Amino acid sequence: MDNLQETFDRALTAAAEGRFDAAETGFRAILAVRPDEGGALFGLGVTLMNTRRFQDAADALTRAVATPEVEPLWRACLAQALYMTGDFASAAGAFEAVGEPLGDGAQLTWARAAAYAAVETTAAETALDLYKRIAGPLAEDPETLFREGFSVLVAFQRLPAARKLGDWLARNTPDDPVQAHERRVLTDQTIDRAPSEYVEALFDGFAERFDRQLVDNLGYDAPALLVERVERRGGRFARILDLGCGTGLAGPHLRRLQGRLTGVDLSGGMLARAAERGDYDTLAQAEAVDFMRSAPADFDLIFSTDVLIYFGDLTPLFAAAAEALAPGGLLAVSTELGEDGWTLLPSARYAHGDAYVRAASAPWFEIVDRAEIPLRRDAAAVTPGCLYLMTLKPA
Repeated sequence: MDNLQETFDRALTAAAEGRFDAAETGFRAILAVRPDEGGALFGLGVTLMNTRRFQDAADALTRAVATPEVEPLWRACLAQALYMTGDFASAAGAFEAVGEPLGDGAQLTWARAAAYAAVETTAAETALDLYKRIAGPLAEDPETLFREGFSVLVAFQRLPAARKLGDWLARNTPDDPVQAHERRVLTDQTIDRAPSEYVEALFDGFAERFDRQLVDNLGYDAPALLVERVERRGGRFARILDLGCGTGLAGPHLRRLQGRLTGVDLSGGMLARAAERGDYDTLAQAEAVDFMRSAPADFDLIFSTDVLIYFGDLTPLFAAAAEALAPGGLLAVSTELGEDGWTLLPSARYAHGDAYVRAASAPWFEIVDRAEIPLRRDAAAVTPGCLYLMTLKPA
């Protein structure tokens, strides 16, 4: 027993210090001897949540709350883990079973879980009433709730429920270009590119939380990975275009290439954040294809991450990039990896098959480097992506 207690204490310390592999090893060592040790099950569940293995966390926490030593906090953590797996009905039930007052954040998550579960079987208005009853004075405005709910339900592929919220938003916010496009995507997969007004409005509204959401929550590091591949290839790039630069996540990495750096984006809000970073010599607000067509042979490197995901047909973009590159120039891009051709996803992003990228780029480019990567975390899954380096073919 003394050895188990020591192991437990070391696992707790490791978890508190963010050494989650060591913490998991310790808790599992205890459970190998005492499979129903509640404290170890709870510690393992929280550790797994910290590493975003939410289904495994929910499994461990479900076992923890079945032990005699269960505490209210354990039920609250189980509810949160279930929410992160998209099991909203079970999450709402677990929150209700906590049996003592919740913190504000947990109370709102309970209300959202109950509403998202309800909208799968009832009208949006009924789900909204349930949300308000649970959230009480903490309740967000309905538009905020349903915008977030629409995105969450799409991410977990609950498309009929998402359409209900989309219909409610269409009735109550008819002039919103973001919601109009995202709702249309659920019924029309033939759209070959995201409208400019959608992209601009989406990222203007996203600018303040973009870095935190993409990097911290979704584990996005495509800019750093793609710059590393450019560096490994070698070469000098005196004039660099960061196409769709956003808040400038790639700026510090591209600065290592020591060229003059131009950033272009549709969103003024994103460009304002990029300007704050101070990495760009020039920033311009423009549509990607139009900008490249207006800059013949102006760049030695065109770098673009998370931009092709808003184009289905890539031919116009590749043609414009070929115009904007000087002879011998390099195009470095990321894609969301699909199977065949291009596919408009319920997320309103596009996935591209490798064979399609090769065929669409072939008139102008030769692919000289390719790597598959985990692009970002979406809901409980990891979205696969692909990095490409392409050299401009001689005229």
